[in-house]
Amino acid sequence: MKYTSGRDSADFIRLNSSGDESNGYNCHKAAHSKRKRTYKPVEYGGPFLAPFFPNPDAPWKTKIYSPDIIGLHNEIEDFAKWMKPTKEEMMLRGCVVERVKRIVHQQWPTARVEIFGSFKTGLYLPTSDIDIVIFGEWTQAPLRTLERRLVESHIADPTTIKVLDKASVPIIKLTDSLTKIKLDISFNTNNCIKSAEKISELLRQYPCLDKLVLVLKQFLLQRHLNEVFVGGLGSYCLTLMVVAKLQSCPRRRRGRLEEENLGVLLIEFFEFYGIRFNYNNTGIRIADGGSFFNKSENAEMRGSMLCIEDPFQPGNDIARASYSMFIVKEAFKLAYTWLKRAVIAPSKPCEQVFPLTDSILGTLVKVDKVIVEYRHWIKNNWIYMAKMLPHPESYTHDDSIATPSARRDKPKKDAWQGGELSDGTTDQSAEASSEDGDRLTDELTSDSSV
Repeated sequence: MKYTSGRDSADFIRLNSSGDESNGYNCHKAAHSKRKRTYKPVEYGGPFLAPFFPNPDAPWKTKIYSPDIIGLHNEIEDFAKWMKPTKEEMMLRGCVVERVKRIVHQQWPTARVEIFGSFKTGLYLPTSDIDIVIFGEWTQAPLRTLERRLVESHIADPTTIKVLDKASVPIIKLTDSLTKIKLDISFNTNNCIKSAEKISELLRQYPCLDKLVLVLKQFLLQRHLNEVFVGGLGSYCLTLMVVAKLQSCPRRRRGRLEEENLGVLLIEFFEFYGIRFNYNNTGIRIADGGSFFNKSENAEMRGSMLCIEDPFQPGNDIARASYSMFIVKEAFKLAYTWLKRAVIAPSKPCEQVFPLTDSILGTLVKVDKVIVEYRHWIKNNWIYMAKMLPHPESYTHDDSIATPSARRDKPKKDAWQGGELSDGTTDQSAEASSEDGDRLTDELTSDSSV
């Protein structure tokens, strides 16, 4: 898979590239015999990285990190801190959920709307979608009816909304027309709520889990390996893979996992699932403290490369849709090779295959410039969007529904146009009342953290 960000960078290693590692190493040794070095963009296995220059695609970088495993640990800490949503982002996401709720209750007054997935657990990236499930009494999921209502209400642009009615779990995928936040809406999927509660429980049990998952989610996202409906590795399965590795860690049994170096844990994850794990015969089980089992025990679990047993339905393989796992495995393998060489460089110069870079993590994980611009756009324009969106009782995803009030005049704002800002307005249905907007604005502006 190719990662495309609009430009190539000399200090970013694309893990889909082919190349002979030994050739890269020999080229590096030969270059040392020359008086003058040149640095240029290369694929994985090539001789050089651009050294000592700040990485423009590492916005989390706040200091000079030591070029070793300690520096990698500190950088992962800063990455996770930078990726955490701001209060403006959390509030706007809560408003988008409320906006959908109001449309649903206008159409089906007795329906129940719940959130799950990464927005529920807090493990979401700035561009992650919001997972919504609607519970009601239907003989067949009303996908087309809701699609039509979302378009008529100007919540979804007709060009961005998709109905995946042939998927194992039929969903509606759309992008909110005002905030550009993506949503996935499904119907009557009961286990998704339990799954979110299980992840929240595991996050409390393993304090390092959220930081590792955020790094790995960005790692897969930029390589287009994170979408389950095209065979990628979804957030839920990825989180359970991290948990399974932590459960099997000997240091956990000695009660020392909370003090563990995040760089070590990340490298061990890549090594385990990129090299050591036997996908042909072994399945993953996290229930009852975690274990690995032989896939031959259950005939239904032998059909997919990655097998993860459903914590709530033993015998059900929740990873069977990740049919591109062989590509993910190769990416993990190359990431392990790269990180191992990066962190041993200071202690074993003879094994160093590239000059020191200012961001070890930044050679594997990249934040697109558009994401940085989008977050700035949210920060600068949330006050306008807040006045146009219905305000939930709480942006911590309270299920209570406020009564929609009369429509109000819409203020002008900057509209996000995928990398550019333009002046414009959007017609809205399920509109916010003036009390909604003022209450939202007052709540955010009174907070000292904003």
